[in-house]
Amino acid sequence: MENNIINASVNGKTTVLGIIGCPVTHSFSPIIHNTIANMNKENTVYVPFEPKPEELSEAVEGAFALKIKGLNVTVPHKVNVMKYLYDVDKKALSIGAVNTLKYTEKGYVGYNTDIIGVKYSLEKYGFDIKNKKVLILGAGGASNACTAMAASEEAKKIYIANRTLSKAQNLKENINKYYDTDIDVLNISDTDNIDNVDIVINCTTMGFGDKKDQTPIENKNFFKEKNVQLVFDAIYTPWETRLLKEASQAGVNTLNGFDMLIYQAIAAQEIWFDKKIDTFTSDTLKNTLSQYYRGNSNE
Repeated sequence: MENNIINASVNGKTTVLGIIGCPVTHSFSPIIHNTIANMNKENTVYVPFEPKPEELSEAVEGAFALKIKGLNVTVPHKVNVMKYLYDVDKKALSIGAVNTLKYTEKGYVGYNTDIIGVKYSLEKYGFDIKNKKVLILGAGGASNACTAMAASEEAKKIYIANRTLSKAQNLKENINKYYDTDIDVLNISDTDNIDNVDIVINCTTMGFGDKKDQTPIENKNFFKEKNVQLVFDAIYTPWETRLLKEASQAGVNTLNGFDMLIYQAIAAQEIWFDKKIDTFTSDTLKNTLSQYYRGNSNE
């Protein structure tokens, strides 16, 4: 008996949280949320679940029956899961996808904390979207959240640049259902033709994976010519993309997507538990996980 170890950290009072996606084994979310629990000495555990698309309805129903307090949602379930929810937050509707589910007695309510993650990231570095001109590069999932964030924060003007104009137009029309914002769409190759822009947000995959050496803005003089104040790249692997490197060399402030990842997780925690996470805790979490991630990444 003396060699046995009793682990009482998970018990009958433990609150269960999790993430659903397919695949989900690569997710960094369990590390983030279990670290938050450890920091705050909370009796919670966050685990990954991998329902296939055809199993999604049963997965949500089963989670509700088990009273799982909160779930994150990742690809490919962010859109389809909305069909199985009791209600969806307005900002998530404007994005057209959810990434966070909160348990209520009547069913799960869907939110999208990506929009909050971007907002918190910019605010933390002192950048206010209000009355600013914003260039969104790309019209996929991340750009939906970033465009909705810019619109909800009262940007003066938004440009959506994408290779497929119809996708950019669809994004514009969906955002304008919820926000009266001045939005122009253009081909991503025509960004040199726009007026001055305050903030550039990259939501494309250029700079990531096999596109690591690419950038959505080839003109290195773009940042000075357009008086850009900040370039935000949703990518965080590599830590500094070519876009961020060239913007930094031009004297522009830069920010990668890691803060967005952390702050969207913090926002989910705040939704699940109906309480704000203090600045000290969020800063400590970000610094701790940043060091861990960079020390364990394969860059």
